[in-house]
Amino acid sequence: MKVKCEKCKQNLNKSIASAFEEYHVGYIQCDECKKKNSRYISESDLLMYFACSASLYTVAVIAIYFLFNLMSTFGAWVIYGIFIFLFAGMYFLTKYISYYIYIMAPFKKGWQDKKLDEDAPGIAKRMKWQFIMFLLVALMFGSQPTLIMYCFILLIAFIILIGIKVKLCLRNERNQLATKK
Repeated sequence: MKVKCEKCKQNLNKSIASAFEEYHVGYIQCDECKKKNSRYISESDLLMYFACSASLYTVAVIAIYFLFNLMSTFGAWVIYGIFIFLFAGMYFLTKYISYYIYIMAPFKKGWQDKKLDEDAPGIAKRMKWQFIMFLLVALMFGSQPTLIMYCFILLIAFIILIGIKVKLCLRNERNQLATKK
């Protein structure tokens, strides 16, 4: 999936992936012609990306746990091959998710290009803290075999909370745009 600049038709995939990975709110600027494209990346877009990424990471943590338990059955090289395939797939899926959210703007077709009054540094800071908390839950609980079930429960609860936050953020954006009219 390639995303092109509205003016010069250059590829914007690298800029889009960077904006989502670094949790930047705002417009994507083309590196070639320096035009800001009309699609606005808001907090809800970043939260959707984070929810999808967290879901992928949760599936990966669960898969890794079960693969480590199968290591003695299948052999280390087979399991390592599955790990490499799993991580490569996750890398490309997270990139694809950011492009999909940028192009399709799920749940916000009517206002995907509208600039919102948002605290960009505050949003980036909150998103980074959420990511750190997610990793702490995954690593701290996931590395202890006696706590693995708590890890799975906490990761799923974390994803549910992010989903609720996405819904609330979309509602706030809709309300903010309705009051501007």
